[in-house]
Amino acid sequence: MTSAGAPFNYRHMLLDFRADIFQRITIVIAFFCLLAAYTLIFMNPLPHQLVFFLYMFSCFTFMIRQLARRYLNIARYIFLVSLYAALGISMIWLPVGWLPFLIFPIVFIGELLVSYASIPLAVLFFGYTTLLGYAGHADYPLQPLALFLCLMITITNRGIQAINILLVWYSSMYQQSHDLLGEVRLRRAELVQTLKPLETAYDTQRRLQIQLMHARQQADEARRMKERFVSNISHELRTPLNIILGFTEIMHVTPEVYGDLSFPSKLQRDIYQIHRNSRHLLEMIDDVLDLSHIEISQFSLSFERTDLKQFLSDTVEMVSNLFRNKSIEFKVKIAEQLPYIEIDRTRIRQVIINLLNNAQRFTTTGSVTFSVECQENYVVFEVADTGSGIPTDKLHLIFEEFYQVDYSLSRAHGGAGLGLAITRRFVEAHNGKLNVVSQVGKGSVFTFTLPLPKETTEVWREPPVSAPTKVANPDSLWLVVDADPHVGRLITRHTQGRRVLQIENDALIPEAIRQHSPQGVIVNNPPNQPLPFNLVDLPVPVIVCSLPSTTQMVRKLGVDGCLAKPVRPHQIVEQFQRYDSLCTILVVDDDLGVVQLVQRCIETQYPEMQVQRAYGGVQALEIMRSAPPDLVLLDLVMPDMSGFQVIEAMKSDPHMACIPVILLTATKYIYSDEETRAEMLINQSGGLRPMGVLKLIDTLMGTLETNGTL
Repeated sequence: MTSAGAPFNYRHMLLDFRADIFQRITIVIAFFCLLAAYTLIFMNPLPHQLVFFLYMFSCFTFMIRQLARRYLNIARYIFLVSLYAALGISMIWLPVGWLPFLIFPIVFIGELLVSYASIPLAVLFFGYTTLLGYAGHADYPLQPLALFLCLMITITNRGIQAINILLVWYSSMYQQSHDLLGEVRLRRAELVQTLKPLETAYDTQRRLQIQLMHARQQADEARRMKERFVSNISHELRTPLNIILGFTEIMHVTPEVYGDLSFPSKLQRDIYQIHRNSRHLLEMIDDVLDLSHIEISQFSLSFERTDLKQFLSDTVEMVSNLFRNKSIEFKVKIAEQLPYIEIDRTRIRQVIINLLNNAQRFTTTGSVTFSVECQENYVVFEVADTGSGIPTDKLHLIFEEFYQVDYSLSRAHGGAGLGLAITRRFVEAHNGKLNVVSQVGKGSVFTFTLPLPKETTEVWREPPVSAPTKVANPDSLWLVVDADPHVGRLITRHTQGRRVLQIENDALIPEAIRQHSPQGVIVNNPPNQPLPFNLVDLPVPVIVCSLPSTTQMVRKLGVDGCLAKPVRPHQIVEQFQRYDSLCTILVVDDDLGVVQLVQRCIETQYPEMQVQRAYGGVQALEIMRSAPPDLVLLDLVMPDMSGFQVIEAMKSDPHMACIPVILLTATKYIYSDEETRAEMLINQSGGLRPMGVLKLIDTLMGTLETNGTL
């Protein structure tokens, strides 16, 4: 017998087959002998010797079977010879003619147990039978016996050959299976070894996912804190700046408010410079405030068609103060013929100021030259100085954020190292290029280019709908429905290549569509509001969104209007025109400067009006209870009692509920973090085509992001 783990070839398989068949044949022969002996008992006369022999041979068979467990080869040879001997002895004790034909199963058994033994043993048996026949022991049919013996040997050989072929095939298949099993076991071992690091990697990935989720939550929290911080800082910056801007505008435009006092021309110019620079700073703060409320991955531009000559003249006048009381000369070389170009004026003005400011900071003697000229398809701006210069190995680093050429503690020039990085981003956002050439000890030359005019993006306020004027390029025109002009500017800034026409309410939409044939309509509605029924069947697509808007805040609080600081006289006139008669105005703000500015604006346009002042919500309620005013100008952010609480108190008191309120706010939009989450709904009469839906899905997939929760 072969072991389970040993190689299994044909010889081993044949031995196993013969061992198994030997065990089965011995059992069959033993029971056949017992059955034959039992049958012979009923013969008359009784062949005692044969019956006894059969019983003894049956016992012998069981003994041979036990011997085969240890000596298989010896046992099968002995068993085969004993079968022939038993048949020969039976023929002596029972002389019948049919008995020699029992040789046929013995030949088959012999061929199964021993190779090449059947033919010689069959020949010997036939000779033995012939000898008994000639001796007159019995009359055996020798010719039929010889014929059937030859036929039996032939059939047996063919059968054994077929069995051998099957055994060879089975041996081959078994060997292949054995080899495959070994390979499978090897691969299984390798797989187990591979699964261990995979399980480790999976555990690591799961931990990283958890850490990433926590990091995302922390990043979202940090972003919210950043937005809150920027909003608060912007508010704190805008408040004093609004006061400066408002008073300087009054002093510059309407100096007669201050009586018969006449300002000298130099003072007038200085006041104008303060006003202009304050406005520029306010525009940049507005950008920061927009970024705190509108989540974007990069800044956006508001392109305007600009008279470059006038723009540069104003900018040079603004930055000329940088060179006062300095031992360096500021030279300006601006070409006479400059085209109109489309730029974001605030960004490009900041680029020029940053470059000139850096030049004057790093130049102690000599000059700083600012030149502008037109070359082919670009306008070229150049700032050259005779300062200290920049080492060649550091030129490629100066445009990186927070990089400083001089990091020493004794460096003479301040700054955070962001100016040039921001400058390059602004220039590249205009499809321009910024380059620098510098030599240590001789100075630096910064050059940037801006492309000549392309299609502009503008925003108009809607004239009366009865006006017959048509707008150019109607295919790129979109209607924006909101009374807040800031919403129109916001959409214009964040959409490129589109014209925006703003109207105050949805009642004007049909007439505006008839006159201007827009590509679509953008309706700014509060969140969770259904689509107005009059917008369902419009012939153009309708986008309903919820962007921060003073209009929404006015509707939410139930007030009459909103004034964005700094309050200007013309804004006062626009708001006051809706009322028939106003005699007493109550101005409520915790900042004394803002109250004075609003009072001055009212007195400029309406000197006969009486202005009451309150510096907190509690004081305002006391004044309104004692002497109700005709109108309240109310700030929303106050320390003791907010404007929201004042409005609630007024609504709950019947004597104050009818007093109209106009909001004053420096941040424009005072929404909580949840309320600044915008929504969007798209509607088109007749539905969207499948290809249009797919294009929208593709665009949205590149914009939307998960909220950080899994």
